[in-house]
Amino acid sequence: MSKPKVNKTKKAPVPATKPKAAPKKSKPLGNDKHPEEMSTPMQAGLAAVAALPSEPAKESKLALVIKLLSRPEGATIDDLVTATGWQKHTVRAAISHALAKKRGYQIASEKLQGGKRTYKIAEPPKDDH
Repeated sequence: MSKPKVNKTKKAPVPATKPKAAPKKSKPLGNDKHPEEMSTPMQAGLAAVAALPSEPAKESKLALVIKLLSRPEGATIDDLVTATGWQKHTVRAAISHALAKKRGYQIASEKLQGGKRTYKIAEPPKDDH
């Protein structure tokens, strides 16, 4: 039997951890220049951004349902499904639960001669204040 080989090379000592460098300062993005120092395309771009309207307020789907039900002719379930993208059972739940029970709207239902049922907001919610 032969002896197992032994590696006789010395291992390098583990170096001590280096101190971390201070974080680099960020450079300005270039918009700290005066407008007269900027190129014409940059000035035009900044003017276009400044002319943009502020972020439009997004109307919620429930607000859209209230708006449609507030019309004099009211709205059918199919109208509300088309407007919101919800399924029929979700529209019915929104009418009965979110509007009638939670927000206090009086919802009137009427079946027309064509067989379609329309829903309307009969009375705005009563203010408890």
